[in-house]
Amino acid sequence: MIETLSAEQAATHEVVPCSHQLRTNLEEGLTTAEATRRRQYHGYNEFDVGEEEPIYKKYLEQFQNPLILLLLASAIVSIIMKQYDDAISITVAVVIVVTVGFVQEYRSEKTLEQLTKLVPPTCHVLRDGKESMMLARELVPGDIV
Repeated sequence: MIETLSAEQAATHEVVPCSHQLRTNLEEGLTTAEATRRRQYHGYNEFDVGEEEPIYKKYLEQFQNPLILLLLASAIVSIIMKQYDDAISITVAVVIVVTVGFVQEYRSEKTLEQLTKLVPPTCHVLRDGKESMMLARELVPGDIV
């Protein structure tokens, strides 16, 4: 099978040597049969989706905000100074702010996932000597885009 190039490697090559290495024709592009063969070997042009990060970790990441850390530090100082009402008020405010931020971020992620499924990315590609539009997931190594 053909050798594939990383993005960094391809960026350092000139166009013609890169096309020779990927065994593609710069004027005609790949044939449909060759693209099908390469897709069977390499698979679809998609990211491997690993395990999703647990929700509790996403929630705890909200506490990495410097302002949240500053507020938590002030709550600790309030406890040290025996100002328990202030410490409780600050802690409750922090929990509310963190929870609202988490919910907004979570909803945004889910909306973006839905939108990506609804409108998949497309591209222009040269195949069989003709320019056509296709789903980006259909690209294979050696395609001329």
